[in-house]
Amino acid sequence: MKNIIIAIIALGVVRCVPVPTAPAVTTTPLTEGGVFVVCEGLWRQNNATLSYVTPSGAAERDVVSTRNADLRLGDTGSDILIHGDSVYVCASSSGSIEVFHRKTGTWQGRILFDRGREPYKLSLLNDTSAVCSILNDDCIAEIHLRNLSVRVAKAPTGPAPEGLCVMDNKIYVANSGLGDLRSKEEGAGTVSILDARDLRIVNTIPGLPNVMSCTADPQRNRVWIVYRHLASQPDSLGGVVLYDPTANTIIDHQRYNSPKGLVVDQQSGRIYILHRAGIDAYDHTTRTTTPLIQHVSGNGNDVWYSLGWWTQQNILLVGNARSYVTDGEVIAIDLNGAIRFRTGVGLNPSAFGD
Repeated sequence: MKNIIIAIIALGVVRCVPVPTAPAVTTTPLTEGGVFVVCEGLWRQNNATLSYVTPSGAAERDVVSTRNADLRLGDTGSDILIHGDSVYVCASSSGSIEVFHRKTGTWQGRILFDRGREPYKLSLLNDTSAVCSILNDDCIAEIHLRNLSVRVAKAPTGPAPEGLCVMDNKIYVANSGLGDLRSKEEGAGTVSILDARDLRIVNTIPGLPNVMSCTADPQRNRVWIVYRHLASQPDSLGGVVLYDPTANTIIDHQRYNSPKGLVVDQQSGRIYILHRAGIDAYDHTTRTTTPLIQHVSGNGNDVWYSLGWWTQQNILLVGNARSYVTDGEVIAIDLNGAIRFRTGVGLNPSAFGD
């Protein structure tokens, strides 16, 4: 009897202990005019985040968890596309593209890829479709933005496609070959040009070792391409080239040590390049290079990891990965090289969208 009484008392005590509850999600709309920041996290740690930075420099570190109960972005955030009221974010190691409402950050659904396929970079194709590179399957896929489905699962490219862009019914895809790892394979270090209507390769731009990105300048009908060269050739520089589709040739070539990102000012046509020594502005018309801001990224210390363009504010954004294993920051820099603000975000900020 004594044991029964003790058990009843113990049960009552247990029942009186408050049960932890998940923090309430916010329903407050995001501040207008801000920019989304994809933070890739650490590989296989499922800790990618989607941050949001306001024009004043305030930041919401994790939009997904703050605004959606029991939801994370996923594993290895790699790119972002904003179209209409929707935000599409690649969680490459999760094999998905997560979709959120642009004004509230609430989850709208996801596009799932076959097991093992990793969507890496995105580019808008038309009002209802986009294309994404599949880094580990040597192809691009076409996705339907409205019904959140894979429209075309596989259109072959070269080895390890990374950045891509769309211009004038052509898709430009950077085939990196993963640096030295696949550099000897056919098509590594090239840009594949596909017809946007049937996704077949119609042309190839060769001679771009470890190429990483393609950025369209539609107003001037040209494409900027960034390549990093190979780690096995430390005396060789990477650089940027300018491709003229009409002439089917490269019309400019500028060398840089360890280029990490390029953005185009669509008004002036000037480009900005993040490289080992900082950020340069380059004007193709005058062939003039102007150092904008100097910064040397140390080994695992204050590493400037990515470069973005904040269209509404007409300024540059740098993703500072710091040590790679601690939260990063976004640095807003005006076109005179002055720092507007710094604000903390998630791990390894890698892509921007506004």
